[in-house]
Parts: sequence; C-alpha cells; structure tokens
Amino acid sequence: LVGSEMCIRDRSSAELDQCSEKEFNEFKDLNKKYKKKFGFPFIFAIKDKSKFEILSNFRKRISYDINIEFEEAKKQVKKIASLRLMEINKK
Repeated sequence: LVGSEMCIRDRSSAELDQCSEKEFNEFKDLNKKYKKKFGFPFIFAIKDKSKFEILSNFRKRISYDINIEFEEAKKQVKKIASLRLMEINKK
C-alpha cells in the first residue's frame, strides 16, 4: 500500500517528506536495524502523528523482544486497516 494516495497524505501530514538529513539518516539506520532484528518492516499507524512521534516510537520499539514487537506490529496493522476502512466509508 506504499504509494497509495492515503499513504502519501499520511506521510506528508507527518512531515516525513520534510526530514532533515540527520532525521532521514536515523530513519534509514533504524529501518535497517529493525528489519535485521525482526525480519519484517516497521509498521506504525502514522495518521495524526508527527515525525518526532514516529521516530520516538521507532527508537522505543527496536529494543523490544521479538514476541512483544510482533504483537505490537499486529496491533498497528489492525489500526491501519481500521483507519483506511473508516476513510473509505466516508466517501
């Protein structure tokens, strides 16, 4: 779903398209470490979140145990699905 209109809107509202070079590099580094540690991508419902909230959540969750993080990732998938269904129902 990356690249969808809603996803692009969410990234823009979170100011992820306006990261400083330092922020961009930290996101890149955390993403690489996260994928290596857990074997799946970082999943977070970013709607109404700032880039600072997202980065803070990323920093916290990378320290989680695999079982705890897998449960959190599932919660985030459900939240994203729910938000998207609510958006569809508004149309």
